[in-house]
Amino acid sequence: MSSIAQTISADTILFENKIFDESFKTIILSAEGNNFTEPVLLLNSNDKIKLQFDDLSDEVKELSFTIIHYDRNGKKSLLTESDYLKGFYFDHITNYKNSFNTIQNYFHYELTFPNENIQPIISGNYLLVVYDNANTEKIYLTQRFWITENNASITASIHRANDIELRNTHQEVDTKVNTGSCKINNPYEDSKLVIVQNNNFYNAISDLKPVYIVDKEWDYNYDLENTFWGGNEFRNFDTRSFKFLTEFVDHIQTDSLNNLSSIYLKKEIKKNTQRYAVSDDINGKFLIKIYEGRDATLEGDYGYVNFNLPVIEKLDSSDVYLYGEISNWQFSPAFKMNYIDECGCYQKTLLCKQGYYNYLYFVKENEPINYSPLLIEGSHFETKNNYQLFFYTSDINSRYDHLSGYLNTDN
Repeated sequence: MSSIAQTISADTILFENKIFDESFKTIILSAEGNNFTEPVLLLNSNDKIKLQFDDLSDEVKELSFTIIHYDRNGKKSLLTESDYLKGFYFDHITNYKNSFNTIQNYFHYELTFPNENIQPIISGNYLLVVYDNANTEKIYLTQRFWITENNASITASIHRANDIELRNTHQEVDTKVNTGSCKINNPYEDSKLVIVQNNNFYNAISDLKPVYIVDKEWDYNYDLENTFWGGNEFRNFDTRSFKFLTEFVDHIQTDSLNNLSSIYLKKEIKKNTQRYAVSDDINGKFLIKIYEGRDATLEGDYGYVNFNLPVIEKLDSSDVYLYGEISNWQFSPAFKMNYIDECGCYQKTLLCKQGYYNYLYFVKENEPINYSPLLIEGSHFETKNNYQLFFYTSDINSRYDHLSGYLNTDN
């Protein structure tokens, strides 16, 4: 059997969410049954993951997918497919339907796995790769997911930072790990704790070592090294209807060329000088839903959403990005804002499917490269955030990093 993953990764596919073809939109990878649940499976369980996406091209594509295993540092592991997969090394994506009652035509694809053809058999970091049947080097999208053993249990206390200088702007994540049945020879070399805030792996904390070890109880209680910017509550817009204006929509026009709706959001403000205000959000995710129709996955239309962020002057040598599930949890060029001198504002137009969306504005800092909400959103210790904690272990008897524990929690 040919090695599909080896062929696909010839150009070194990074362990990240990425869209390689702009006709692919509205990517959702989640636990089956709940689009808001992270794509994390328990090894040897009946858990399944569901991938959904739209292809806005004119013809149906013949698509396949494969799965690649990565180590705890996000590098492709040294394993072959037979080491981590049971069954075939790839499978076809055959579940698709054409949109109806929409101005923008698209094909909606769905995939649920593990299935009878392909099943991961070990824990760790995985990348789902969707590619062209006829050309394995033509990749359309990649999405991260994880399989955990849960041999270790994780608890986390998320609270206002203890450091005096950070108390008003940062959150501290104090963590304890009970290593349970994990076999660990050297706690400082054979384990790794990764803490992620709101799916932002660029700013993840991954270099913590346990401060105290008492038998199987490991304590990661720091005062500085385990802190995150609190950030601010996510902004939102609502396009479940193209006929009625919601709270954050200023006006809606119809494009004379293609009849698609153009949704102009109200001019926004920088929040970095404002006090914290409680606001319900869905931690950066989006919900595909419509008011006029029954099935949003097939009847939801696409429209051009126009963002407008006035600023006193352009941020010097810094790029501004839209961030959230709307950007596939990435800071990619497709979601970089454009500064317009004439209006003194950052603007961006995105083609989005009808629904309810969360997003934030992040600024890229170059030395070192980092993405911060501070200059636009501000940062408050009170902000409600989602945290994912991954605990990896390795031992001399295996050639890969086990994902031994996982926790998803809100502060």
